[in-house]
Amino acid sequence: MTTCTADDLELARSILACPAEVELVVDGHPHVGADSRLGLRDDAGTPTFWCRPGSLMAQAAAEGSSALVTFASGVGPAGSPERRATLTVAGRLSSRDTAACACCGELRLDVGLDLDFVVLQRDGAQVRVPLRAFRSPDLVLNRGYLQRSMEHANDCHREDLAQVVARTTGTPVEQLLDVSLTDLTAHGAELGWIDTRGAHRTSLWFSRPARTAEELGLLLRHELHAGIC
Repeated sequence: MTTCTADDLELARSILACPAEVELVVDGHPHVGADSRLGLRDDAGTPTFWCRPGSLMAQAAAEGSSALVTFASGVGPAGSPERRATLTVAGRLSSRDTAACACCGELRLDVGLDLDFVVLQRDGAQVRVPLRAFRSPDLVLNRGYLQRSMEHANDCHREDLAQVVARTTGTPVEQLLDVSLTDLTAHGAELGWIDTRGAHRTSLWFSRPARTAEELGLLLRHELHAGIC
């Protein structure tokens, strides 16, 4: 295995935050990954599933089962070198908090994967990723997280983004044919839109750089549109 670089670390966390596909193998529970209601997120460098109490995943977590998870990269545009990378992690499942979903009210159990190892495969080489560095708070606003946040805004908040364009450029909403975030960083966002005069872009800078995911959400809501989550 090759030495882990800062770029390897950032890509590894980005893949965890933004996978294209996930393959899950749980010791003693071969059908856990077939649960269509199983969710996954990056919780400060810990792969964290959410599931229904009483599900196969909940049972596996109660038993402290071992699990192996392989993530195919969803980072970057299709065909980019980052898309050819994979991330493999292994550890033991453990039950965390139970809470009601803010959207639908369904009761959900969080299940964390307490990591034993993390391996990044890119450019034909395998890189063992140090666990402490993988969990660094400095990696929270990684490319994968920012990409997923931008995709969410474009999928779920087009009307809100149209209002931002109308407010900041004076373009009437009825003249907007399309609008989207075209870039998102800790420092600001780039908006692209098409109106009756053609295609345009503008940059909107935050009043301060975001340092955490929570700060990024607050800045998006306060400085772009209150409806963006």
